[in-house]
Amino acid sequence: MNTGTPGGSDDAADGDRGISSTLDATLDLLANRRRRYVLYCLRERRDALSVADLAEQLLAWERDDPPDDVDEQVVADLHHCHLPRLEEAGAVTYDEESGRVSLAASAEEPLTEYLGLAACEEEFDLTICEEIAD
Repeated sequence: MNTGTPGGSDDAADGDRGISSTLDATLDLLANRRRRYVLYCLRERRDALSVADLAEQLLAWERDDPPDDVDEQVVADLHHCHLPRLEEAGAVTYDEESGRVSLAASAEEPLTEYLGLAACEEEFDLTICEEIAD
């Protein structure tokens, strides 16, 4: 039984079979729940948010309850891990100086399509993104 990649062996290079590196990168980005939540919120809002406001919204979704205050650990996690990775992939625009993040204008297929599929799978209603006071 071949437990490797479909239609090939474990040694087959992805480029040899025409597998899209864009698909791999998209699925890798969406594999993390917090990154999906960042994208859900930015997709719904369509305007820039401060990292603190974004962290507040993520915590509200993660805990099913709005937090009393901003968790600095979540802000640090976004600042040092998730936002740079999403920016490098071209999914968000993150201005470290102003501390604001927005969905990148170039964030197109397949990211938007797979993000929508992920939201459906998670039964995540994108219309529930709360209005956050700037």
